Amino acid sequence: MMIRRVKIFFMGVGVASFYWLLSRTWRMKEMGLPLGPSARNPKLYAHWHGDELLLVAVSIRKQMAIMASRSSDGELMKRVLSFLGYKVVRGSSSRGGAGGLKGLIDLMKTGKYHSSLAVDGPRGPIYQVKPGVLKLAQETGLPIIPAAAWTSNKFVFKRSWNQCYLPMPFSKCIVWYGEPMLVPANTSVEEFESLRKTLELRMQALKKEVEEHFAVSQNIFTKSSELITSGV
Repeated sequence: MMIRRVKIFFMGVGVASFYWLLSRTWRMKEMGLPLGPSARNPKLYAHWHGDELLLVAVSIRKQMAIMASRSSDGELMKRVLSFLGYKVVRGSSSRGGAGGLKGLIDLMKTGKYHSSLAVDGPRGPIYQVKPGVLKLAQETGLPIIPAAAWTSNKFVFKRSWNQCYLPMPFSKCIVWYGEPMLVPANTSVEEFESLRKTLELRMQALKKEVEEHFAVSQNIFTKSSELITSGV
């Protein structure tokens, strides 16, 4: 057990160091309102699973809390994200989900953290919103901010169900934020499902929009004065 923990620790150091160095080469631009994490105003960011390896770079050391599974892969993920300055709560919809979500709710109620969730669950289906992020918003009163990302050059993990990708060195990357959504505490079952479907349609449209915008507007990166610093 001790040998395994040491192994995971050093693997975490190696992966976190590699990711940090790689992400420093990316040209990042954030678009839409509100822009990026602000410690003065905690928010819940909702994104699709495939975008996470790009999005991690936006919130390094910016008071972001996330949930990792209780599996062995989740332990490595916890180490990596902790080294990058994230607050990690263990649990997922497949293993320990209820406890993990409760821990995340309690953490968010302190008012010290943002949170970011991949809303199509650990196993999909892809681009279908699960209820967890809406429950988190309902319990905390915080707004959900949809987010979508894209990059000019990427390595796609084709065997993954979500087509997860990693931007290549010196890639141009966009993160696009959508309009906030609130989930009232007294929402009925029917209203909750309506909000879930609305969020799903908004996020599907936002993903398509960022991809189409990127395809025709890469000139947004040509003028340094127009670049928006990550985490504004």
